[in-house]
Amino acid sequence: MRGALRSLVLLLLTAGCSVAAILADRLLPGGNRAERVMGCWGRAFVRLGGWKLRVEGMENLPPGGAVLVANHQSAVDIPMILSAFPRPVRFLAKRELGEIPLLGKAMAAAGNLFIDREDPRDAVRMLREAGARLRDGRLMVVFPEGTRSGDGTIGEFRPGAFYLAQKSGAPVVPVYIDGGYRAIPKGGVRVRPAGLLVRVLPPLSPGEGVGGSKEGIAAAVRARILQESARTEATRARE
Repeated sequence: MRGALRSLVLLLLTAGCSVAAILADRLLPGGNRAERVMGCWGRAFVRLGGWKLRVEGMENLPPGGAVLVANHQSAVDIPMILSAFPRPVRFLAKRELGEIPLLGKAMAAAGNLFIDREDPRDAVRMLREAGARLRDGRLMVVFPEGTRSGDGTIGEFRPGAFYLAQKSGAPVVPVYIDGGYRAIPKGGVRVRPAGLLVRVLPPLSPGEGVGGSKEGIAAAVRARILQESARTEATRARE
């Protein structure tokens, strides 16, 4: 019953903050008000879900713009990242996320970008917009698996997202997240107890990042995140 009640509270919170972000963007344009509303939503989502969020490695976050590449486990991932980072972050996500009623429009109002992978011209246009935001000092988050993991395993990384790193010249920062698939399992809405983790890893070197191919960057980032996943599981097994 407690999990069902928390789920209802989070649904109402998401709807209310989405409406507030949309209205802020339309009635009070400028000043990134919608972005701030969605940041508050992320932090409140984690708190009201009853989860403890552990954040590690923020000293690895470079100044200025950066491409944050994270594994993807759950609907909790976006609130986790919004809660964890001291600087505003924006997401480069698949079109389907932007089609979620209210939330999709709110995220668009907050400056997040949605790519239609079936439309190459739209994808190129969105990548150019994302590149402009990186050059403006923004943090852009991508989930290169393209879908959520049902059990926490790390899927294959699509190399297309790493075109952004190649063209922008921004640092590529792997981010390992864990716990979301236990907090709200894929395909469900019921909130469950879980510890959440966001761990920022050191940026890729110039040779691994901008100097490499899209496929090479994808492989290097995935290897780093897989290593962190194995380390986390080993620690959990010893506890």
